[in-house]
Amino acid sequence: MRKKNKIIIAILILIIALSNVFGGMINLVVLGVGHVYTYETYDGKYKFNYNPYKGGNIERLHLRFKQLQEDEPKYADTDLSRTFKRKPLHFWNWYSYFFSEEYNFPYQESSESSIHYRGLYEK
Repeated sequence: MRKKNKIIIAILILIIALSNVFGGMINLVVLGVGHVYTYETYDGKYKFNYNPYKGGNIERLHLRFKQLQEDEPKYADTDLSRTFKRKPLHFWNWYSYFFSEEYNFPYQESSESSIHYRGLYEK
C-alpha cells in the first residue's frame, strides 16, 4: 500500500475514534437538547421517555418499568423495546451502539396510539 493511502486510513481511524469520544457533544449539536429516547411495552400501551441531556438516568427507566410490572401483573414477564433505530452513518455513535445501555433494548416500531404515558420526570 502506498504511503499516502496509509496516512489517509490513519486519519480516518483517528477521526472516527475521536468522534466517538466526543459523541455526546456531537449529538447535542446535531440532535439538540430536546432529543428524547423513547421505549414502549410490546403492545404500545405504555411509553417511557429518557433524555440524557436533561438529567435523565437509565436506572430511572428501569425503576419506572419495574413499578409498571408491579402495578399491572400482565407486564411481569415482558420487556421494554426501544422505538429508535441505530443509524450506521452516525459514526460518532458507533461506540454507544455497542456498549451503551440505551441500545441494549430490542427494537420495535413505535406505536403512535399509546394509551398511557409514563415519563421519567413525573413524581
